[in-house]
Amino acid sequence: MRGPERLLLDGAARILNEDRRWGTLYRLDLEGDEPLVMVRVLNATPEPDGSIQRYYLRVPPTMERAREAVAWTFGKREYEYAPEKET
Repeated sequence: MRGPERLLLDGAARILNEDRRWGTLYRLDLEGDEPLVMVRVLNATPEPDGSIQRYYLRVPPTMERAREAVAWTFGKREYEYAPEKET
């Protein structure tokens, strides 16, 4: 586990939103800095050993829902983001 992920999970981050399809949105309020907000997503393609890789993507602190956060990473608004196929 890398720095931001460890900070989220060890730093008492709270879950803002969980969605089976889009992931989990975490928020950690930091003293003297903007909140750390990250969305945890799963890779749609399994690894050669069959495991599923997890990724943590930092998003703006204004995000409230996992789908909204994932859409933001693609430069879209939540209502615009509707992929037909995940690769």
